[in-house]
Amino acid sequence: MASLTVSADLLSFSEELADAAGNVIRQYWRKPVEVESKLEYDRPVAESPVTIADREAEKAMRDLIELRYPSHGIIGEEFGSLRQDAEWVWVLDPIDGTKSFITGKPLFGTLIALLRNGVPALGIIDQCVLGERWLGANGRTTLNGKASMAAIAMPTDWWRQGLEQISSSRQT
Repeated sequence: MASLTVSADLLSFSEELADAAGNVIRQYWRKPVEVESKLEYDRPVAESPVTIADREAEKAMRDLIELRYPSHGIIGEEFGSLRQDAEWVWVLDPIDGTKSFITGKPLFGTLIALLRNGVPALGIIDQCVLGERWLGANGRTTLNGKASMAAIAMPTDWWRQGLEQISSSRQT
């Protein structure tokens, strides 16, 4: 299946979104923040923490989308959906890995996707405190703006054979 073509303007804008979220997140990084449990069916879910950094980072991205592309839809982790039946829909998770964020571990990232008629057209993983940004669009992947080779899936049989060899070498 051929990938959708994303314009240079949308590519650049997606990076602006990641920059905006990262600017907010770094303000709260390794600082005391109040942690709340997300509500699901009007009840707190302890396994799903949320902080002011999550909310403000998503708000920063939403504000930019509304300003630049008011006809685009948004599906957000913290504030729900807006025009989710639009041709172009942004999917935002401001801090994927909030538990790591609140414990000071840099193993979290901002996830941004752009769908066109429900089909993924672009994706970003931005790890703002590590300075790593993965972007996938137009059939290629970049890490910090440089071409990156994606992992090549190995046939399942290779994994099975490798595990069998390891297992048999441990038994002897």
